[in-house]
Amino acid sequence: MILKKIDKILIIFLAQIFFLNLDASHNASRYFPFLERPAEYVTKNTSHVSPSFFVTDASVAFGRGGGNAGIPELYGRYDLRDVISSLKKVKGSGYIDPIEKERGPADAWLDKSIMFKVNGKVKSTGLLLNYEQYVSFKGFNYKLNGVHLRNLNLKLNGITFGLSVPFMRVNAGNNFVFMPSTSDVVVHNLRSGELDQLNRIRRIVNDDLGVLGGDWVKVGPGDLDLHAALNYNWDHEWLMKSIDLNFRLGLTIPTAVNSDINYPSSVSFMGNGHWSMYLDVVPEFELKQDWKVGLMLSAIYQFDNSRSFRVPVYQEPAIFSALIFDSKTSPGMTFKFSPYFIAENLTDGIDFQVRYTYLRHNSDEQYDDRTGSFVKSYLNQTSGTQIWTDKNLTQEDINKNIDVKFDLTRWRMHYITLELLYDSKEAGNNWILDPKFFMTFDYQFSGNGSSKTHQLTLGIQAEF
Repeated sequence: MILKKIDKILIIFLAQIFFLNLDASHNASRYFPFLERPAEYVTKNTSHVSPSFFVTDASVAFGRGGGNAGIPELYGRYDLRDVISSLKKVKGSGYIDPIEKERGPADAWLDKSIMFKVNGKVKSTGLLLNYEQYVSFKGFNYKLNGVHLRNLNLKLNGITFGLSVPFMRVNAGNNFVFMPSTSDVVVHNLRSGELDQLNRIRRIVNDDLGVLGGDWVKVGPGDLDLHAALNYNWDHEWLMKSIDLNFRLGLTIPTAVNSDINYPSSVSFMGNGHWSMYLDVVPEFELKQDWKVGLMLSAIYQFDNSRSFRVPVYQEPAIFSALIFDSKTSPGMTFKFSPYFIAENLTDGIDFQVRYTYLRHNSDEQYDDRTGSFVKSYLNQTSGTQIWTDKNLTQEDINKNIDVKFDLTRWRMHYITLELLYDSKEAGNNWILDPKFFMTFDYQFSGNGSSKTHQLTLGIQAEF
């Protein structure tokens, strides 16, 4: 008996030493879901550690307003004319249009819309840790408006402190495909040699921007999530076996890998450098033995942050802009709505869960607070500015473009999650730490302005 207790303490100690050296799952990323599990909230006054391995895959995005888009196109469509215009504004009169270099100063391609589709992929593998430590209120005499809580049949037995964090390897890439049907008529019927020349010009333009092609591969942590939680429990109320009401207040620390301005294919692992706070509310109702329904509600607030970005001069996508400076971003709020149903102990400790999750991120605001002499961005363009031949900006053009750019930062996701769990304790096994083995599949079936990312997770939850 003493030996068994020592083994249990040793396992817990080693697990904590190993996993706490990693760096969180609450995030506002439109590339990776990291959908929290209800089991991490409804802890029943126990502590646990739940490491899990996951893989994600995305090769297309849900476009703005419907349809599919390339993942890099979440920043806007690539028009060679807009990108060259950005280079001219930033590099000045000494910069010569690559089309002019290749085809002459009076060529019909100059200042004409030449559209490319930018396809992308984002794949990741990683380890996610969730750790919860229960601290008992035993011995405290707490009241509500002078009435002992025990007289209300309400159990408030303690508080839970926890952290969560992923460690990831991400592989992202992109490729370009010329789109004649959406381009200017002068490039509708290009011969093979002209198409080769056009692609060469596009590569020269990207070289002049200083952006790199090929795969972007990065290994590192996600944001560190620290939180505290309260659980209220009622037994046999409202014709139900039990009711749990869970509150979690958390802070995410930006320890994650951020996007790289030199790689258009790169993505932030999580919050892209922003600190954030969040509040979760999770009511769960056990309708009868082993049948549960619940609802996860969450609001995430990200704090302002300034760092070096590519910022559009006018219409070009931010990731393909020549203009780089320290810009402040004020992120929009992120909201989560996620009802779920759990059927426990279907057979020999097998549980099944189905969950729907709606995620919404409101528009970010970007600021250009530079003073002195500088190349103007889309945020402070003035009417009358010539962007390209025969195009002088009006104030209406400027305001509309700002609205479009801000709108590109807004996104929505709709997920269906299926989970199978094996509860060793319910199955009658007397294993150390009463482990629960789970497999979770998150399928994104709809969205707007987000990467279409699916995630498969295999993990174990060990209680102590």
